[in-house]
Amino acid sequence: MKTAAQHWDEWQQQRAPGRFTDWGDHPFAFAQICENAFGDGGCDFIEYIRRCLPDLAQAHVLSLCCGDGAFEHALLQKGVFGRVTGFDVSAERVNAGNAVFAGQHEGAGAPNIHLECKDVNTAQYGTAQYDIVFAKSALHHIENLEHAFAQIARCLKPGGKLVTIDFFGPTRFQWTQEQLKVRSWFWRNRVPEELRQDRDGHEIPEIERPDVQAMVAMDPSEAVRSGDLYALLKQYFAPSQDIALGGSLVNLLLYGAIVNNFDPAIETHNAVIREAFSLERLLMDLGVLGSDFRLIIAEPLARPAPPPGLRKRLAKLWSAGAE
Repeated sequence: MKTAAQHWDEWQQQRAPGRFTDWGDHPFAFAQICENAFGDGGCDFIEYIRRCLPDLAQAHVLSLCCGDGAFEHALLQKGVFGRVTGFDVSAERVNAGNAVFAGQHEGAGAPNIHLECKDVNTAQYGTAQYDIVFAKSALHHIENLEHAFAQIARCLKPGGKLVTIDFFGPTRFQWTQEQLKVRSWFWRNRVPEELRQDRDGHEIPEIERPDVQAMVAMDPSEAVRSGDLYALLKQYFAPSQDIALGGSLVNLLLYGAIVNNFDPAIETHNAVIREAFSLERLLMDLGVLGSDFRLIIAEPLARPAPPPGLRKRLAKLWSAGAE
């Protein structure tokens, strides 16, 4: 079985430019997400976060599961962040990113972004070092969420925030029966026939729950505990912003390579996506579907200090039990 690091090393080597990889890459779908979330298709996630956190441009940010840091570097260039430290388990991705940053800043001093190869499931993040911990499509890849949340809370400076845009849907993409029923109806009744065919003209089969063993074999980190994520996050953090982004239908509609069937330059293709968003929002409002994706800004919950001498007493008991 591959490790998560091996999967993402290979992903970095084999990534295909110019193709969408998921529903959020599609520009019309992304505009619909923003329209529903913020009431303004021209206000994207980062602009909204910047409005909520006006001092973000001076912030030292820790980005979890940052990959090659291309997204974070783009935000630095736009003046969104002040400085970025990134953690990722893939040495291939970290090395690729650091090489690009060093080349772009050659002769102009050290870049204000640096990536480190660290497994966020086990790594120490530091103490009161960062103004923001940024987790974009990161938390659903973390198995040891308890460790990660404790480390995030510890590494933030007083008043620091966790900012996450992530998948909070079913663990290992084991879609609910309601999701599969709605998606199947929409696919068969509202999607034109030509969009239900692959490049060779063959009919694309109905989406099913992925085989868990196959998912683990491909990438053991994919949606590893995403079903636990939302409730557990609120045990460690108090959200000041918690925005449902949807995806419980539209993500399934555009799942995998299917998203590339929908050409954003063709209005009839966009009309199908628009209708899917409308149905998804209605079913979310009725409680039939939940929101698989969320944007959350949160502060660590205050935790009471342990009683004096507790750690020493626990250490003594542990030593006695080990003898």
